[in-house]
Amino acid sequence: MIAEAVTYGEAEKALVDAFDSLERAAKDPGYWSDQALGALKSRVKDYYIAIQNSRCCYCDRHQGTENHRAWDVEHVADRNKYPWFMFTARNLAASCPDCNTAKGSKETLTTPGRKTYPAGSSDFRIVHPHFDDFADHIHRAGHIYLPKSKKGKNTIVMCDLLRFAEKYIEWENSATDTRFESEVNAIFADDRMMGLAAVEDVLAKLPNGPAA
Repeated sequence: MIAEAVTYGEAEKALVDAFDSLERAAKDPGYWSDQALGALKSRVKDYYIAIQNSRCCYCDRHQGTENHRAWDVEHVADRNKYPWFMFTARNLAASCPDCNTAKGSKETLTTPGRKTYPAGSSDFRIVHPHFDDFADHIHRAGHIYLPKSKKGKNTIVMCDLLRFAEKYIEWENSATDTRFESEVNAIFADDRMMGLAAVEDVLAKLPNGPAA
């Protein structure tokens, strides 16, 4: 969980306030690409990479670099759906490009279309990096992600966290194929915890161990 949201400096706040003062209908999500925001976005990205210890806010994997090309500034509530939350500090985090692309413009709010930013975890359908602890909702064993809650399941599906398992099991089709789910369920049908231990044991025996 992110301990503290980014705060804007004086010059940055002037840009944010100017945008926030617009009528809601006039708030263009494309403004995020404006050259005037270059320095602001760069600092926001640096801040969240650091406070997240270089871990993606959705897959929780260590990126191993602070290079900006390996990171996206993520809007938890999609900025195209909710441009009025574009600069809301608790709506921002750092994600890997793959998770960000997979999530796309999917709906993350339990009450779509709301005008004020939610104050807590229950208002989001996915694990929220500012409101939730990743481990409370998702169990990660190397390349395998298993949900502990409905939010965990939604995050795994929305951010395509099954993509990691696809690379390391003998399955030629997409993990979104229903047969993939059947095979995974079969593995854990008899004893879930025993299955988890077995998966972790197999991953530990890989030449380089589980991925970081």
